[in-house]
Amino acid sequence: MVLNTNSCGVCELQFNDLDAQLKCDSCPRLVHHKCSGLLASEIKCLTLKNRKLKYFCDSCDKGLNELPDLKKLISSLLVEVENLKNNSCSSRSDEFIINEMNERNFRAANVLFYNIPECTSSNIEETVLYDKEEISKIIKGTSSDNKTPIKVIRLGKSYQPNKHRPIKAIFSSAGDAFDILKNKKHILSRLPPNFSNIGISSDRTLFQREQMKKLRDQLAARQSSGEQNLTIKFTKGTPGIVVIDKIVKNSQNF
Repeated sequence: MVLNTNSCGVCELQFNDLDAQLKCDSCPRLVHHKCSGLLASEIKCLTLKNRKLKYFCDSCDKGLNELPDLKKLISSLLVEVENLKNNSCSSRSDEFIINEMNERNFRAANVLFYNIPECTSSNIEETVLYDKEEISKIIKGTSSDNKTPIKVIRLGKSYQPNKHRPIKAIFSSAGDAFDILKNKKHILSRLPPNFSNIGISSDRTLFQREQMKKLRDQLAARQSSGEQNLTIKFTKGTPGIVVIDKIVKNSQNF
């Protein structure tokens, strides 16, 4: 995207010759001093020759805030690549592994929401707005409540009474989706009784869904044979069957 450096990146008004401007230290975007949200003393510090203070526009500042989550996501994907190479995909081709990771990366900004009642309106715009608002209600009041999906899709056939189709919520970045999944236990624990059956999960690939089914079947078989306190837990993005009282603290339910 080409930035227009003749206008303010906040108010979008054209600069006059006498307008005091401030440039982002990460991109070419310029803003009026008055639009920067900085104090006069802070702006003065930014004009010093050997300054240490830096100014970032809203877009770049948001990107910097998302970096920690993105680093965690990348680390998780790298672990998954190694697992695909060394474990269940040892007989698979490099092409399969590359395609699988591309598919996971493509889905990384998606979050699935289950059991959200459907809007009965026949107007598509109304149903889309309804689904977005319901998702906002679910994550409201948590560290993820500033995340808004840019697109929502009901998965499955057309509306059926008393059978709520899952919602695929597509967010603006993988970092947004990662943050919601990371906090999903807290999000779900705060919901009122009428939302008690809501579920949240990552958007898994076909291969991941098949692996999860195998694990669930293995779990059921082991429990039927008398083994107790077992569950499926995600550790660094990889699912496995573990004893509940030996669950690793850093594991994640994605």
